[in-house]
Amino acid sequence: MLYQGFVQRLLSHTKDSTRLVLALSGGLDSRVLLHLLARFKSEYPQYDYLSVHVHHGLSDNADQWLQQCQYWSQQADIPFVAEKVQIELGSGISLEQAARTARYQALSQHLNPSSLLLTAHHQSDQLETFLLALKRGSGPKGLSAMAMDGKFEFARLLRPVLDVSRADMLAYANHHQLDWIEDESNRDTRFDRNFIRHQVTPILRQRWPNIEKTVARSAALCAQQESLLNELLYERYKQMCSEDGALSVSLLQEQSEAARGAILRLWLQEQGFLMPSAKQLLQIWQDVALAQADAAPVFRYGNTHIGRHQQQLWVFNSMQDISANVLDWDIKQPLTLPDGLGCLELKARNELEFFDTTSLAASSIQTLSLPVGYNQIKVKFSATGIHAHPQDRQHGRSLKKLLQEYQIPTWQRQRIPFLVDGSELIVAAGLFVGKPYSGADYQLIWHKK
Repeated sequence: MLYQGFVQRLLSHTKDSTRLVLALSGGLDSRVLLHLLARFKSEYPQYDYLSVHVHHGLSDNADQWLQQCQYWSQQADIPFVAEKVQIELGSGISLEQAARTARYQALSQHLNPSSLLLTAHHQSDQLETFLLALKRGSGPKGLSAMAMDGKFEFARLLRPVLDVSRADMLAYANHHQLDWIEDESNRDTRFDRNFIRHQVTPILRQRWPNIEKTVARSAALCAQQESLLNELLYERYKQMCSEDGALSVSLLQEQSEAARGAILRLWLQEQGFLMPSAKQLLQIWQDVALAQADAAPVFRYGNTHIGRHQQQLWVFNSMQDISANVLDWDIKQPLTLPDGLGCLELKARNELEFFDTTSLAASSIQTLSLPVGYNQIKVKFSATGIHAHPQDRQHGRSLKKLLQEYQIPTWQRQRIPFLVDGSELIVAAGLFVGKPYSGADYQLIWHKK
């Protein structure tokens, strides 16, 4: 029965081009899911399959677990890849939450728009997630716990065994004589989820044997209420949100406190960011939105940052400090930029007729000219010491002052590749070309991720 339900779930979410990506920790639950996926592949080989193991480095046994997951994937005839991550702790962020964030970031690197990410969450996980949300004082959004399926980045996420009990998962593993990894940290009740799993849930099950099913029903009702709230507020939210994802502070101020909080949560959900706690949401409003007019406030929780610029709220992920980076670019080859900024490419005019620009919707294209024999350009990410003369201005000045005039948010100023000739700006990618280099001999293409 477990396999039949698994097949029905996958077939209802797949088409011929679907890539099925399994998050494989090696524990009981994902081990069962790997076995189910191998059976599914033998019947439906037309799909693209991949298992991904995330190595957190938090256990002395992590290397052994990676090897074990690779072996099981080979047995299952499913391609395998491992990702090693570093855990970044932030204000108010637990180790569990930081590890989860790092894990999903690593998994996202193996997804495309036709991917379906499979995770092994089951009914017991749903109960734990609900109780954790209750402990945090969450509203309907938090109490809706985990959905069976939904958006993840630009792909889809499916939890095909969410309505299956852990007892049934264990029975399946024993029936098929599967072995799995026992993570010693799962016994450590200093972690909230483990405390609930080992000291709270057994008592609840003893008193109310159907507690997992009833909590799942409550979570589903909360999800319905949250969906209805979002539906009623969505048009109002869209009027406040600009095309580039910024949220109007002045329009938010016109809302009631309840509506404002709901719209802020909807905004973060739509932008694909971690949901803040009630306390953090209040800090975002008071410390960022309502900060003094001449301030440039930024509030951080985990890897999520929220800043204010020109009376709008902006949300973005943690960024590396790349301001000291200086790259030597051989312009005959594309240049990969640091920290996921994409790559730069320079196309000469005689190459353009053979170059398809129709696929560059997410890219920036600028025309410019360079001195004859120019083969290398330095690329910087700090405006310090650079003079710039935009082609549409009579006079030049320091690039730092120009970035202020162009009203570029402070957190974006070191995310712009500056192509320079000594101390003179050739082009600020995606922004403007220096007057001495204006022309149409080349196209600078910034392929953004």
